[in-house]
Amino acid sequence: MTVDLQFEGALNGIVQEILRSEKILESQQTEVMDKIGKAIKKKVEDNLPLSDEHGNGYKHMKRDVKVTVQGKKKKTGTTGVVIHGGKQTAYKWHMLDDGTRNPDGTIHTPALHFTQKALAEAEGEINNIIDQLERRIVQ
Repeated sequence: MTVDLQFEGALNGIVQEILRSEKILESQQTEVMDKIGKAIKKKVEDNLPLSDEHGNGYKHMKRDVKVTVQGKKKKTGTTGVVIHGGKQTAYKWHMLDDGTRNPDGTIHTPALHFTQKALAEAEGEINNIIDQLERRIVQ
């Protein structure tokens, strides 16, 4: 009987620690997602070339990268971060990222794959941000 009580006490301690960690995660979630979004945004901007086009009202994609941290989704309960183009340039992203072809099959716009490159380059920084969060939880 004594063994059961000691085990139950230790189990309660573990449960309390998990609940404390969950509260810390929830309170830090938006801040962490914002940091991750900014890290990826920087890498996206680094991977987008700056063209020579200058026209009235022209906004270059490199200068129109946005970060949006989305609140919890009702169905999944998760928070997400979206890196996207602004109102003037969002429609161009897939064409520059994936490239375009002429009707005869020749390449019109070569694919830059700037989103994949940005994610790969930001991976180390994202891991550091998550490691920092883990250290805060463990303390």
